[in-house]
Amino acid sequence: MADVLSQKEIDALLSALNNGELQASDVQEKNEKIKVYDFKRAMRYSKDQLRTISRIHENFARLLSTYLSSYLRTYVQIEIDLVDQVNYSEFIASIPAKTILSVYDVKPFDEKMALEINPQLAYAILERLLGWQGDLSVRDVSLTEIEMVLMQKVFDKSFDLYQEAWKNIEDIKARLDTIETNPQFIQISSPNDTVIIIAFRTKIGETDGRMTLCLPHLIVEPVLPKLTSHQMLSSLGKKNASQHEKIVKNIDLVRVPVHAELGRATIPISELINLQVGDVIGIETGKIQVKVGDLTRFLGNPGTKKGRYAVQIDQVIHVEGDDLNNESGLIISG
Repeated sequence: MADVLSQKEIDALLSALNNGELQASDVQEKNEKIKVYDFKRAMRYSKDQLRTISRIHENFARLLSTYLSSYLRTYVQIEIDLVDQVNYSEFIASIPAKTILSVYDVKPFDEKMALEINPQLAYAILERLLGWQGDLSVRDVSLTEIEMVLMQKVFDKSFDLYQEAWKNIEDIKARLDTIETNPQFIQISSPNDTVIIIAFRTKIGETDGRMTLCLPHLIVEPVLPKLTSHQMLSSLGKKNASQHEKIVKNIDLVRVPVHAELGRATIPISELINLQVGDVIGIETGKIQVKVGDLTRFLGNPGTKKGRYAVQIDQVIHVEGDDLNNESGLIISG
């Protein structure tokens, strides 16, 4: 306990401070463990948890880029730009007064999350779907009924991919509830509640913009114990092992035709027509070819085993991509 002052030392220190012999700045000790904490903005999530959430949504961004590129038949690139935790009121204040907000019901939590879409990106999507051409900057943010239906269709299908991104952590399903253009009409969390925002830097054709996903803490907190790098890698490893077992099991059930070809002979059709029981056809001598499907994969010698015809394999025929052991001695009987 060498760092603890005795009462005598404390009295001497206070006396020196009162007499002006010592300044308070002279006795301040730098402590690297002290961190500034803003009680108005409570931080609920660790850096490791935010990194895991970032990896999940990086996967979602890749899936969404592929889907939209195929659906819109144009170049779409979506990348993570920012992952942070803020108050819900700060999220609402950070987005334009008129924008496009998609609200989703998230199961099994019975909560809602929101995706803010830059209007320019929404118009770029509608332009691809409807063939509209013109200056996007002069368009009103409000959508027509037809445009609203199209946007609902696009982003409802897009978030079918969201559960794919989360499947290693939790079985999450997101379904589109509504689309709004005024943020004040959206209340998915209390103003002072902490939310996670994931900003996506998005490019559709020649149009650049951002999409921002808002995850309330009521969605994230139930899965907090699973939001660690170790847990995610462990889940991924178990999933890969399970998939490997399924693949091996399914391969074992595949029926593959295997037959042994004793040899070949060429005879005129006239002789073939006149063949009788007991006739002998001379064939080319050599190794017996064992075919898997239509490909010759083994060479062997004829014989018998337990009263049945058999072929003893003494050579494996490799082709590109094979991972076969070059072993001989295998006996195939039939």
